[in-house]
Amino acid sequence: MTWDVDMQNLNLTETSISFQQTKSIPANKIAERILHGEVVIIRKCLQKIGYFECLQKASLEGIQQAVGQEKATRIKNQGFEAVHKIIDLNELSDVSDRTYEVIRSLAPAFSKALVKEVFQTQKPFYFEKEPNVRFHIPYDIVVKRKQEFSKFYWNGKITPHGPHHDSWYQCPTNSINIWIAMGTVTIGNGLNIYPQVHNKRLPCTPEGKIPHNQYFESALNFHLEPGDALIFHGEHLHSSEINSTDATRYVISLRLTLDKPNFLESSPYRYDYIYSECNDSFKAKCTELIVNTSRQMLKKINTILPKQNQNYIISPNAVCGFDDTSTDFPKPIPVESTEDIKLAFDSQELPIGKIRPVSPKICVARLDNNQVVAFSRYCPHEGADLAGGYLRDQCIVCPWHNLPISTESGASPCQSLSKLTIFNCTEDNNQVEVQS
Repeated sequence: MTWDVDMQNLNLTETSISFQQTKSIPANKIAERILHGEVVIIRKCLQKIGYFECLQKASLEGIQQAVGQEKATRIKNQGFEAVHKIIDLNELSDVSDRTYEVIRSLAPAFSKALVKEVFQTQKPFYFEKEPNVRFHIPYDIVVKRKQEFSKFYWNGKITPHGPHHDSWYQCPTNSINIWIAMGTVTIGNGLNIYPQVHNKRLPCTPEGKIPHNQYFESALNFHLEPGDALIFHGEHLHSSEINSTDATRYVISLRLTLDKPNFLESSPYRYDYIYSECNDSFKAKCTELIVNTSRQMLKKINTILPKQNQNYIISPNAVCGFDDTSTDFPKPIPVESTEDIKLAFDSQELPIGKIRPVSPKICVARLDNNQVVAFSRYCPHEGADLAGGYLRDQCIVCPWHNLPISTESGASPCQSLSKLTIFNCTEDNNQVEVQS
C-alpha cells in the first residue's frame, strides 16, 4: 500500500497495484504505518523541511572537489540528470567518494530534521552515520566500463542492485529507508518495491543475491521529482531498476531507526548507527555525547576481539531462518514432444497475462485470446528466471530489475544487452506448439 503525502494538509493518495483512493491519516501515524509495511511518498519533502538547497549545494561541492568548478557549474545548469554527459567516466568514482564525504557531514542535522518534521516525534532515534550517494548512470554506458567499476558493480552505487532486504547486508531489521530524489527519477531508472512478499524475509545466496527460485510477483515503481522522498521499511524486498534511460539518476538515501537498532546477528555496523536526541538542549547534547562515546569505545574493543562473522552479507545460519517462496514459483506446464525440436501443450493451461515455463530453457505467455509467445527463460541482463516475471504493455518484464523486453523482437531499451530469443509458436485447436 502506497501513500502519497502532502505534508501541509496530510491528504494522502493511496496507490497500489489494484486500486486507487484518497484518505487521510495523522502525521504522527506515518512511522507506525511504514513499520507495518506501507510505503509513503512525500512530495517536495526536502523543500518543506528546508534542506533541498542545502543538499543540492553540498552535492555540487563534492562534484566540484572531484572534477572542478567548470563541470560542477554545467551540472548545476543542466541538472544531475546530465552527470554522465559532463564528467568523464574515469572521474565517476572520485565524484561519488567526494560527494559521500560532504553529505556525511550533514547527516546528523538532516536526520534530526526528518525525524522531527516527517515522523512528528521528539523521541531519541538512531541514524546511519553515512548516507548513501547513488549516481546511477545509463546502463549502456556503464557496462562498457564494467571492469573499471567492479568495486561498485554489485552493490548499487552506480549500477542496479538486485532484489534484497536491507538485513541481508547486516542492517537493522527495524530500519526505515528514506530514498530522496535529487534529480528527476522516472520509470526506467528508479526503485522497485515488491509488496506481495511484505512480512517475509527471503533467503540470499552467499554473494548476496536472490535465488532464482524465489517468487515475488510484480513490482511497484515510482516517478519522483527533485526533493521528493520515498519512505519504506528496510525489510521490504526492493531493488533498483536497470537504468534504461538517457539520464543519470541521482538519489541520496539514508536509514534510521526510531528505537534501538535490532540486528539479526553480530553486525559490523552495530556501532555505526548514531544516537540522536531530537532537541538541542544542553541535557540532550550531554546524553548524545555519553551514549555515542560509549558506543565508540565498544567499537574499539570489538576490533580486537575474534570476529564471529566478518562478511558483509549475513551468515548462512541467519539465512536459514528466512522464508521461502519457491513453492509459489510458477509450475511448468505439462508438455509433450511431437518431434525432437517441438514442444506441445494444451492451450487451456495458459491463461491471459500469465508467464509459465515449459522447459528448463523456455517460457510461454498468453498476450490475448489469439496470441501466445514463447521465449528464452533467462534475462539477458543478469540471468533472472523470466518464469517469475510478468507482462506489461506487450513486454516481458524481468522480476529483478524491471527491464521490459519486447515480445515481438526480444529487444530491450538497453541496446548493449543481447536480444532475448523469441521462438516460433503456433496455436490450433486448443494445442500450442513451440519450435525450440
